[in-house]
Amino acid sequence: MNRNTLISIMTCLALSTGLATADAEPGYYATVITSSPQALRDSLHAIIDDHTRYPYTSSSTDTWDILEIADEDQDEPNNIITIYRNATYLKRTGGNDFYNREHTWPKSYGFPDNGASLNYPYTDMHHLFLSDSDYNFERSNKPYDYCDAGCQQHVTVSNNGRGGAGGGYPGDSNWTDGEYTYGRWETWSGRRGDVARAMMYMDVRYEGGVHGITGFAEPDLILTDNRDLMDQSNTGNNEAVGYMGLLSVLLQWHAEDPVDAIEMQHHEAVASFQGNRNPFIDHPEWAACVFEGICPVFQMNAGLNDAWYNAETSGQGFFITVFPELNVVSLAWFTYDTELPPEDATANLGDAGHRWLTAVGPIKDNRATMNIEIASGGLFDTATEITRTDPPGSYGTIELSFDNCGAGTVEYDIPPIDRRGVVPIKRVVDDNAALCEALDANR
Repeated sequence: MNRNTLISIMTCLALSTGLATADAEPGYYATVITSSPQALRDSLHAIIDDHTRYPYTSSSTDTWDILEIADEDQDEPNNIITIYRNATYLKRTGGNDFYNREHTWPKSYGFPDNGASLNYPYTDMHHLFLSDSDYNFERSNKPYDYCDAGCQQHVTVSNNGRGGAGGGYPGDSNWTDGEYTYGRWETWSGRRGDVARAMMYMDVRYEGGVHGITGFAEPDLILTDNRDLMDQSNTGNNEAVGYMGLLSVLLQWHAEDPVDAIEMQHHEAVASFQGNRNPFIDHPEWAACVFEGICPVFQMNAGLNDAWYNAETSGQGFFITVFPELNVVSLAWFTYDTELPPEDATANLGDAGHRWLTAVGPIKDNRATMNIEIASGGLFDTATEITRTDPPGSYGTIELSFDNCGAGTVEYDIPPIDRRGVVPIKRVVDDNAALCEALDANR
């Protein structure tokens, strides 16, 4: 069994063991596409991009204020708890001699300047944590990496039922050696996943270009195992591209240390202010796709049961029902008149301007091949005879596919009327989007 397979298995096991789960708004991830690493990366970036920025230090609400909420000690709400030492301190609001702010992605690798450019990664609290000042100094800007018994030990304190085990390597201690790009910092076991997912977020959130609201340039932050590339980024200047790592180690830490209540508390607090989320906390399984190319194929599920429409055309829509236990999907495509009839006209349900076709077919992952049936004649709640396609389902075909929980495609071919085409569809409302996302994540 190779390492990639092992990590993927460990991640799936973590998801099935009752771990802390995130509470994203319904439909937040509805536009995610998991068909390929690039498609997933691009769709996630579009969702989490252009967040609300808070000042690093200010007389108004700043990163100090928010981090003291995010990193509040769960056993003592007047205190904060630090990421590396696991120590608890009375909230002191602002710089002090006990704790400061740790950039998990060191700011010297791409964004050291917090000046007029309003450098977003500098203040992005999804990768900022409160840390003991001396431990922050010791980590400095070293990449995350496994160390060994010959490294310098930085012990943890016992709090929240975690940490405090000293002794030999690795224990529940942090370990470090070297300096700068070619140094190592091994985070203790209780917070390894936290820093790993923070780094993955930074890689996807910052992909160069400019901020969509401010127009300020943003760096392209890239996780790698290549220390030489990292070294080229460690210039002390704002860089177009900044490398950091180690990616392979972070993937292992992500699998070894699943999301817990402390990490979730930090995540939800930051998200409530910035307005964006860390997708690798909400969906740990996506890390394997983005960074290792092991992508889950979206599968139709009952969360797609809804009304759908094509925003580019009026007067038509779709009702879609998925039957997972039967591996079958049913579709009703309806059209209707977009203008009111004359005032003296008698309107009846089922009139010529009110047309339907239905299709049913088997599901394979994110796609269903469906046979079309046409029913004609008859009026609602009357004994008027209805004529159906003979044989049933011989009128044509529909290929129904979904990229995600919020977008799909209807590709139709109707030979009797020589009509064929492709219709993009989206939900009329997002009432079932959250169910769809949950079912897809837990399959």
